[in-house]
Amino acid sequence: MCGEWKLYHSRLSIIAPSDRYAQPYMTASGDTIVFNGEILNFRELLDLHDLPQIESDTAALMALLDLDDFDLSEIEGFFAFVRINRHGELTHCARDRFGVKPLFIHKNGPYISVSSEASVLSDIFDLPYSENALEEYHAFRAPVFSGSYFEGVETVTPGTCLVSGKFFEPLEFFDSSYQDPQGLTAELEVAIRDAVQSRMVADVPVGLLFSGGIDSNLLSHLSATSLHRFCGGMAGDYDMEFARLDAQKQGAHVTTLVEVGDSEFRQRFHDMIRLRKEPLSVPNEVILSFLAEEWANQGGKVLISGEAADEFFAGYDRVYRWAFCADHFEIDEFINLYCYLPRSQISERIVNSMNEFFSALQGMSPFEMVRYFFVKMHLPVLFRRLDFALMFSGIEGREPFASRDIFKLAMKFSPGDLLFGDLGKLPLRILAEKALGRDFAFAPKIGFPVDLGRIFHGTESVDRLDNYEIWFEENLKALK
Repeated sequence: MCGEWKLYHSRLSIIAPSDRYAQPYMTASGDTIVFNGEILNFRELLDLHDLPQIESDTAALMALLDLDDFDLSEIEGFFAFVRINRHGELTHCARDRFGVKPLFIHKNGPYISVSSEASVLSDIFDLPYSENALEEYHAFRAPVFSGSYFEGVETVTPGTCLVSGKFFEPLEFFDSSYQDPQGLTAELEVAIRDAVQSRMVADVPVGLLFSGGIDSNLLSHLSATSLHRFCGGMAGDYDMEFARLDAQKQGAHVTTLVEVGDSEFRQRFHDMIRLRKEPLSVPNEVILSFLAEEWANQGGKVLISGEAADEFFAGYDRVYRWAFCADHFEIDEFINLYCYLPRSQISERIVNSMNEFFSALQGMSPFEMVRYFFVKMHLPVLFRRLDFALMFSGIEGREPFASRDIFKLAMKFSPGDLLFGDLGKLPLRILAEKALGRDFAFAPKIGFPVDLGRIFHGTESVDRLDNYEIWFEENLKALK
């Protein structure tokens, strides 16, 4: 209890795993915080503001929030927290700049409830599923505009504090102030090294989610520390075979392969939905939970991942290539490229929501309109699914590409300097080429093919659309 507030927290304990910093954490003066995430630069911020050093980022955050001139945008890390002062007043309810950590609210008259899981609020207040959110799930695999799957549950916008307002808006960096790509690429290599190193701040073991893509390979190569790598999938999957061959070159002790069978996949799929009470976004969430479980069994608590590289550096090749070549933005064409349903099956409500979003971006090129959509609306969806998939097994995900400095550098690359033919992420490919060779660095992107027809029905899916419809139907069935 804190005044009229009731506070609950389950701590993973990554930095300063001592009972002294158990949460809810209360200072000697009576101020209290419930904090999910990590402040990676807390030591630097303490020095910057002439505060004494302390071993806990939670205690450091409380000291910083006491300062009149402290700006939340100074934080490098990922967080969602609520702070209540000694008088029982809510002073902060904030979420990190890119939405790495989830934060949901429910308002009931003069009262507000806050949670990192929307399903908790739905249980407490007996809230039904939102039909609009489920409709968006069919189109996007996520409630992109609704924010949550439950009526009356809202999401706190990334880069926002409910009390003091917005402290970060990515649109401010979409100013077309492009610079020389050669110099930027050199800066980018340093920034990625620094970002990986900053994500190593922990008092527990840190591993890496590894695949056949350039993002995880680049993170592995640029890490100053040899990371234990984890790769998973079905038998014969491209990522599994790539990791198997790479492990033979690098030494099998640094890579753990987790092969998931159909029956294991089905059981874990239902277990995850039963706990989350929401549909899963993509089949890879199930695979990720097995990797997290394996690392947890080995004593690990943190896994580094490559999320945000595609959004910042134009990694969705078909969409970005279309946007680069387009003379003007066409909402129907974007829908056909982005959504999992054809335009003819998308409701007018969803189309109107998308039109409203893009109409506020007049004056921007189609390419930058699309890139802003991916940063602002799509990226939090990726973080949400990664957070839940890993936390299902008690592991925290960390994403070096979601660094403030890397984002700022990415915005200085012109659209033409991000693309190479039909391929995106040119700056990252150039860096990967130096370490891993041109054939690997400039290979087309390979997705995560999981035959859901075989897994759920015992017969192969007819095509991509059939595979997706099976996924959609099985998720809705599991919710009932």
